[in-house]
Amino acid sequence: MSGKPLIVAEKPAAARAIAAALGGFASGREAMEGPRHTVTWAVGHLVELWEPGDYDARWQRWSLESLPVLPAGFRTRVVERTRSRFETLARLARQAPELINACDAGREGELIFRLIYQAAGLTAPVRRLWISSLTPEAIRKGFARLEPQSEYDRLFESARCRAQGDWLVGMNATRAFSCRWGELFPVGRVQTPTLALMVQREEEIEAFVPEAYWEVWADFAAAGGRHYQGQWFDAGGDRLAAASQAEAVVSRIAGKAGVVESVVEEEAQERPPQLYDLTSLQRDANYRWGLTASATLKAAQSLYEQQLITYPRTDSRYLSRELLREIPAILRGLGKRGDYEQAVAGARPELVHAGNRRVVNDARVTDHHAIIPTAQTAGARSGAEAKVYDGVARRFLAQFYPEARYLDTEVFTVAGDYGDRFRSRGRRVLAAGWRVLEPHGEAPVPLPALRAGEEVMTVQAVVKAKTTLPPRRYSEATLLAAMEHAGRESDDAEVREAMKSRGLGTAATRAAIIDRLKEVGYVTAEKRLLLPTAKGRRLIALARGAGAGILLSAELTGEWERRIAAIQTGDYLPAAFMDEIGQLAVHIVNQVAASPAPPPAPLACPRCGQPVEKDAQTWHCTGSGCTLRVPGYLSGKVIDRELVETLLHDGRTSVLTGFRSQRTGRGFSARLVLAAEGVAFEFPQRKGKGGAAKPGSRPGRSPSPRRRRRS
Repeated sequence: MSGKPLIVAEKPAAARAIAAALGGFASGREAMEGPRHTVTWAVGHLVELWEPGDYDARWQRWSLESLPVLPAGFRTRVVERTRSRFETLARLARQAPELINACDAGREGELIFRLIYQAAGLTAPVRRLWISSLTPEAIRKGFARLEPQSEYDRLFESARCRAQGDWLVGMNATRAFSCRWGELFPVGRVQTPTLALMVQREEEIEAFVPEAYWEVWADFAAAGGRHYQGQWFDAGGDRLAAASQAEAVVSRIAGKAGVVESVVEEEAQERPPQLYDLTSLQRDANYRWGLTASATLKAAQSLYEQQLITYPRTDSRYLSRELLREIPAILRGLGKRGDYEQAVAGARPELVHAGNRRVVNDARVTDHHAIIPTAQTAGARSGAEAKVYDGVARRFLAQFYPEARYLDTEVFTVAGDYGDRFRSRGRRVLAAGWRVLEPHGEAPVPLPALRAGEEVMTVQAVVKAKTTLPPRRYSEATLLAAMEHAGRESDDAEVREAMKSRGLGTAATRAAIIDRLKEVGYVTAEKRLLLPTAKGRRLIALARGAGAGILLSAELTGEWERRIAAIQTGDYLPAAFMDEIGQLAVHIVNQVAASPAPPPAPLACPRCGQPVEKDAQTWHCTGSGCTLRVPGYLSGKVIDRELVETLLHDGRTSVLTGFRSQRTGRGFSARLVLAAEGVAFEFPQRKGKGGAAKPGSRPGRSPSPRRRRRS
């Protein structure tokens, strides 16, 4: 396979799409060879940053005395579990006269390729493939305009600064909080202020004092059997402060005549919603179908790899002018499916043109345009993929339909001897427009035809007792919106400006942040709502008390994203950014180290009942002669107070993730169990043939799915 340029895709599916588009490739286990190119693939990140202990032995153990962790220069290593793929890719790359970087066209894809290139010691020249979909036409167009890799150097610098900055803050803050308070507290630049949003909302709910109020509703009848409802109001609003006041209104109007004071009609228009970026797609999918953000991203990524939608990890809701020429083919492709045939037939292509700035706007297209279907004809889909594809397709088609038009009616009725006033509102559909494609939402309720001066009769009047409601807990949909708009209501005008189009995280990372908060035990899901756990609230309280509130600030991460974007445009120096992040890490460590550590409640030894304490390295029983020992750090994982409490009380933990074998470097999951000889690993049982569980664990030296290991 030597002698031909090597195309490096980020994933096997992308490699197969490229091979199919260029044509003439023979399949292979390591790569696919064509008449002019060879194509191979990574499997996501094959190279990772060093762990602290790789730089200095004193950083191997977690302690406040060893902080801050500030490497003189960052280094990388091959991810052990995918080493064979890295070595295969590196060997093929060394044989090639030229490389083509075909990793995903974005910040992370650029980082993946560059780290592989550096770790493998490659020197061959590189050109960049930059495409927004994996359709054959898009791939062939992309290969016709390959650019030198150097055109994307600043994109790589921004990606590298983001990764190294997250490492510095996360590593130092996590170790500082965990060592200071004897419990594992993962801290991150985006995840911690996101958690702070949720904790603040929970505090608002707890502090909320409900207030009772009353409403009065009346049913009115006009001649000819026309009925309608109205709500009482006066100059102070439509809520009454006492039940007696509401009952007095009812007694004044019940069975009394009234008159239509005025009828106000106004035509309203509802424009089609804008095309999807990833965050708006995730929000809609959660609201409409209950899909989590990560499930939506997974489905969208799969659809992209099947060449059915364009690149999903985008933060733009616009199309470029260049894409207009592809629209007829996309409409034809959708029209070949029976479920969209009628919708395509009713579409008006002339509505999407270069002058339609809600759809076409080159200035608002960042690395990628909005998510739209491709011209590929999609077969039958199921589950989340079917829902996500349908959402993307219908949102795209909606742009080719006119506004929905309504007639909004507001009727004011005066009833009874004291002239109590009632307001009635209704809406009638004049033209469904784009709503024929997305009919979900509240159905319009029309009012009967009424005219000013017409007499009516009060058929019934009722009092409705109500209370004010606390703020709602976040769902994934509303949390994504809060993350996207975080910081925009700041009192500081410069901060508000900096946070425009920033928020917490990016479209590509918000789902992973929410998943991470669940994974580390800071957030739990109840049906569609997200709640901070006691541990999550404890972290936020500790950060506030330690004077490390900067970690909770949405403005901090928004400013961080702004500077990373400025690195990409050449308006900010990477060295200056990393220097500031280093100073921030030192500040956080100093604040936490100087804060008082409240004495924790004592842990009792299950063997002798004496207190269990922690020294620099080990949880140990203070009882004379008792040999109970639990390591504070085991196979790459901190054993924090919460785990020790469970272990001492129950004798075992649930299955824990995040362990890493010292022998192979591979990650593994296991329970911790108390044994006579110490703490042991207990590995989940594997299923044998026919689904039967294989025999239980037994002592051994190295972790395997069937063995228990002492520690």
